[in-house]
Amino acid sequence: MSYSCSGGRRLGWIVGESTPRSSQVLFAEDRVPHTGTYVLAESPDGCLFGIVESVSSGNRLLPEDVTSPESVDGLVQILKQSPAVSPTYIKGTVRWLSYEEDLLRGSISLPKVPPRPGTEVYETPREVLEKVFQGNGGNWLRIGSLINDGISYGIDVNKLTRHLAILAVTGGGKSNTVCVLARRLVSELSATVVIFDMHGEYGDLKLGSRANYIARPAINPARLSFNELVELTRIPDNATNQLRVLREAWSTVIDNYYAGKTSSDDLIEELTKEVSNARERGNSDPAVGVLNRLSDLQDYYGDILSRSVPLELKEIIKPGMLNIFDLSELDELGADAIVSHYLRRLLAERKAWKHSGGKRGYPSPVIIVIEEAHVLIPARDSTLTKYWAARIAREGRKFGVGLVIVSQRPRNVDPDVLSQTNNKIILRMVEPQDIKYVQEASEELSEDLANMLPSLNPGEAIVIGSMVRLPAVVKIDQCVCEGEPCKKGGGDLDLVKEWKGSSDNDKDLNDVIGELT
Repeated sequence: MSYSCSGGRRLGWIVGESTPRSSQVLFAEDRVPHTGTYVLAESPDGCLFGIVESVSSGNRLLPEDVTSPESVDGLVQILKQSPAVSPTYIKGTVRWLSYEEDLLRGSISLPKVPPRPGTEVYETPREVLEKVFQGNGGNWLRIGSLINDGISYGIDVNKLTRHLAILAVTGGGKSNTVCVLARRLVSELSATVVIFDMHGEYGDLKLGSRANYIARPAINPARLSFNELVELTRIPDNATNQLRVLREAWSTVIDNYYAGKTSSDDLIEELTKEVSNARERGNSDPAVGVLNRLSDLQDYYGDILSRSVPLELKEIIKPGMLNIFDLSELDELGADAIVSHYLRRLLAERKAWKHSGGKRGYPSPVIIVIEEAHVLIPARDSTLTKYWAARIAREGRKFGVGLVIVSQRPRNVDPDVLSQTNNKIILRMVEPQDIKYVQEASEELSEDLANMLPSLNPGEAIVIGSMVRLPAVVKIDQCVCEGEPCKKGGGDLDLVKEWKGSSDNDKDLNDVIGELT
């Protein structure tokens, strides 16, 4: 028994061997679909819904092993004279995703029986695509449209706590994608979003009172963990005596601070006094080394340690708002300290909120975006951010903490963190090693889909994961701020314009000097 499909026009026929997951299709020459087109075909146990993952063309008279240009030219001339008998063909690969009937009910069931050779393949009607891809309910958020049909494409925001990777080459559209996602989460759903902005690209995204722009991120020393302090002082792991002196002094200073026994709220100053006391008590050599490290800490990172920073996390990262930490003036170590500090606190306070029944901790689920993830969450080196990002990737879903990592060098991102991003928005990628690395980290990115990545235009993406009903090739919307495209970094500088501006400024200055003299 076969089942009738609600298909549109016929595109071609299934040929060769077919499996429940994929089939080869011979297309009619005047009805060749683009990759990413959705199709229907009858099978013995239901109407199959699939996506065209590849299209290729060939000619039996012109095989790939032909080596004589003269032979090719002669055959081409013959084919031009008799196009009706041309042995040219166009084939494609279709991946079967589910049964149409189940999709229209809002569920997915993988096919178990392959369609038979000779089965006709149909274009999926627009009304079917709209029912499948336009999610219902307040948890769906539009991010773009299907590339071949212009049909609205959305994601299930509740699945963002299963984490998301946004990956692309430079100029592929990562920043625009982050902008679309962040603005709509905040403006449409009153979400709490945190962006750790490595290059100062985002500003406040024109969200007015819904944006909390932190131009000079800092940490209150009273909220530092000991590991963060060690990272900032750059004490080596093998300097055990220095670490012992620092730990003892830190414990004393923190205990005194919360007991109200300190004479100053500058905890680094108090720490320096305590280490000096340790030197006088006989720990001279390691204490001197720690004092030197603390002095360097003040010189290098005094700007990111400030007792004026509020102690309460919700006064720094404001619920229901877009919170942007501008890290552009910090080096990698300072950025790592800031990001890891707030990752640690967000996870800890969301745990406290759940375990206390909402009596303490951070009150809002939060989506955290980490730009330049290959720097802060590297594959080979150890960073504090890498440790806490991995913790959130493993535990965050239970406590309402979603992680979004953004990178143009996915093969340099820690594989454990990348593999735990259940969702992916993959824009244009051209480096074979990056494509292979991403494919290995994602079960849903088939080889045919991966082969499409180099040919995507800027702003086009393959979207996969639990946050979407089905994999799709999507045109991400343009991020718009107050009716105009949001102006963000990420593009190339206009060098000629800047040089000319600099030259004009010098000329104006020389004219002023000439007038004065």
